[in-house]
Amino acid sequence: MRTILVSVWDKTGLEQFLKGVEKFDQLRLIGTRSTAKFLDEKGFQCEAVEELTQFPEILDGRVKTLHPKVFAGILARPSKEDRASLSEHGISEIDMVIVNLYPFEDKLGQNLTEAEMIEHIDIGGVSLLRAAAKNYSRVTVVCDPTQYDMILTEMKAENGQLSHTMRRQLAHATFQRTSEYDTAIANYFAETQGAADSPAAIAAGAEHELPDAVDLRLALYQALRYGENPHQAAVWYSDGRFSGTKEGKSSFPPFEQLQGKELSSNNITDTYCLVRILRDIGSPAACIIKHNNPCGVAVGKNLMDAFDKAYNTDPTSAFGGIYGFTEKVTKELAEKITQGFVEIVAAPSFDKEALEVFKAKKNVRVLKLRSALLLPTESTSWHLRDLQDFGWIIEKDVEPPVQLAQFQCVTGGQLQNEHIVDAAFAWAVVKHLTSNAIFIAKEGCSVGFGLGQTSRIASVNIALAQAGEAARGSVMASDAFFPATDNIEAAAAAGISVIVQPGGSLKDKDVIAACEKAGITMLFTGQRCFKH
Repeated sequence: MRTILVSVWDKTGLEQFLKGVEKFDQLRLIGTRSTAKFLDEKGFQCEAVEELTQFPEILDGRVKTLHPKVFAGILARPSKEDRASLSEHGISEIDMVIVNLYPFEDKLGQNLTEAEMIEHIDIGGVSLLRAAAKNYSRVTVVCDPTQYDMILTEMKAENGQLSHTMRRQLAHATFQRTSEYDTAIANYFAETQGAADSPAAIAAGAEHELPDAVDLRLALYQALRYGENPHQAAVWYSDGRFSGTKEGKSSFPPFEQLQGKELSSNNITDTYCLVRILRDIGSPAACIIKHNNPCGVAVGKNLMDAFDKAYNTDPTSAFGGIYGFTEKVTKELAEKITQGFVEIVAAPSFDKEALEVFKAKKNVRVLKLRSALLLPTESTSWHLRDLQDFGWIIEKDVEPPVQLAQFQCVTGGQLQNEHIVDAAFAWAVVKHLTSNAIFIAKEGCSVGFGLGQTSRIASVNIALAQAGEAARGSVMASDAFFPATDNIEAAAAAGISVIVQPGGSLKDKDVIAACEKAGITMLFTGQRCFKH
């Protein structure tokens, strides 16, 4: 006879699973009150836990299974000494434990009171799982209904038995589950009390130190073909968030792939970069990404206008790019997009006719972005860098929304309307570029990029060279201060009208004087935005 203790919140598949196990052995079932009632209704003979313990469930069900007759039956080893102790106290061995936990994580998004949330913290269930997993050499532990089929498959292959390897695998999954569960509870308490190590407090920019210790729990979503390069392995994980909300794993990823090849590691990181820029620049807008940087970005009168402006910034670099849009992609736009080679098209929606156009390019990945993905959000991304012998660096990446009214005009007259719009647009884009970064914008469109150079003047010269005559009357943004006047002199020679930069250099007075001499209006944002 096989003795099975069952205490489950999610009863999905339980009846079929027990019927499958019953084919190999006579079962003695022991269940908590609601589970025992469910099994009785399904035609099983199930002994209630209180019959085993001769002690009732008390405290409105808070105490059900926390009893030596339960835990000794689970934790006993198959030794003479342990079995003698069980016999002395009239305790039977338990061979399998099937438990899934109160759905604490599912309740996080329901705006429950703390008192209500506390009642969804499982105590006995976690204890049962940990005890069974600890004794996996004898006991089979089942913590998730998705494991039922896998267990039955092995039992069929092994004449009703489960291998040591399988029991160890189930124990591993159980300890992972209880760890995730405890982390969710700890995070809930940290967030609700505004603790310094609360992800919500840090994301909101609270004046707190980062935590003394960090627990990071990630769930495997998909193994990728390779990483940044073919010789590098890569796996895609989810942490269960979506745009700072408490939505569950079903919310991941925040888009639907409508067609095309499997996404690569580079595709995913480029699409993330794309979304962050589109989120900041308004609508209707288009952006084209290559190697985690934009090669064209624009807002326009309509989506077609925005695309034309973004694409024409640098048609050569747009080849094989990641194309993103803030509004519905039409058939006309789809036809224009597919005239060249494109890796990904991402947008919140697509016309049916547009999707038909993309079908002719079967390898093009078409991503329908969740609409909320493009809305402003208070959530903060975290940058984690593994420096091997030098440890880890974890930093919060929180950029306040562009608020032109808070910029300080340090030289020049009142901005013209077109320059006001372009100054906000330029600052919204430059903060997403690889440092040292210079961005030149005109009439809501990119005209020059200077990216990733080791000197600022090199980035200035590259951006101005790309802009050419379009630099005249345009706005130039820099992700950090100008350390010398050579940058201003180059900008003045090209006809730049407005410069937006953080300020803060020892040479600020000289830089301001150079702008005054050249008739350039300069705005200080007060915040550097390096990106490496």
